[in-house]
Amino acid sequence: MRSRFEWGLIADIQPPDFETRVAILKKKAALERVLLADDVAYLMATRVKSNIRQLEGSLTRMIAFSAMTNREITVDLAQEVLADLWGADETIIPIELIQRKTAECFGVTLSDLKARNRTKAVAFPRQIAMYLARQLTHASLAEIGGAFGGRTTPPSYTRSTRFTLCFRKIRSSRRPSMA
Repeated sequence: MRSRFEWGLIADIQPPDFETRVAILKKKAALERVLLADDVAYLMATRVKSNIRQLEGSLTRMIAFSAMTNREITVDLAQEVLADLWGADETIIPIELIQRKTAECFGVTLSDLKARNRTKAVAFPRQIAMYLARQLTHASLAEIGGAFGGRTTPPSYTRSTRFTLCFRKIRSSRRPSMA
């Protein structure tokens, strides 16, 4: 009997990724004949990560509130209507802010950060900024790449940056003090 069960299909069921959650929201909005802006869909998909029922419920709540108050569905409306579900403590950090702060921190110009320059003085700060953008925003890899001069950013790029950051932190903490 056991071998018969093992013979069947084995499926690993994981929560949907960001792009799938956005697609679910867009499809549900289309079925409801409501125009859902990308930034609103991105916000909702970022906040609700694992429960599709909650994701669809959030959209239904937005649509109902929008219809009752005769207001357009925007990011501000989403934050207002769904704040009790999400909590008001999370703020959205724009990619431009990450770019400015990273350029400031590393002493490079914003235009250098977005340019095709591959020198080490510019490439590492750019990698850090792209990594932070991936971790702190709801932007897709294509959007992040576009914000950095049309670059493509494969997932291994951000993974290697994480390892580089860890390695540098460990290496700098092991240096003997010069005091």
